[in-house]
Amino acid sequence: MADATHRSAGELVDELTSDTARLVRAEVRRGQRELLDKAREAGRGAALLGGAAVLGALAAGTSAAFTVRALGKVLPAPAAALTGTVLYGAGAAALGAAGLAELKRVGSLLPQETIASVREDVRAARSAAGAPGPTGGRAGS
Repeated sequence: MADATHRSAGELVDELTSDTARLVRAEVRRGQRELLDKAREAGRGAALLGGAAVLGALAAGTSAAFTVRALGKVLPAPAAALTGTVLYGAGAAALGAAGLAELKRVGSLLPQETIASVREDVRAARSAAGAPGPTGGRAGS
């Protein structure tokens, strides 16, 4: 490899391109890992919401049975259907609340650490290239 002070512009551009490609690949891998970790955490909340949907469908089914039986004036069956509707509905509400709480706990599914790292890489590249940083802009940009 040539001495750093004797490299041509083409060699420097090639090195910059290679370094940039390595950095981008590393950041993409980091983002993938972060997204997978968040998806695993969100899976539990999604499963709870799925359970809530099933129980909600059962509540709708028993409610339909209740309506049909009430219209038929069969007294014991409507009481049973109403009880089932209330139980399934309460179960759906509990699972739904637990699922939403779990999803809120997980937070944003965006890879926040990777985004912060990329921003830092851009700042470092700007300062290394001698480019002025953002002035008067928003904080955190």
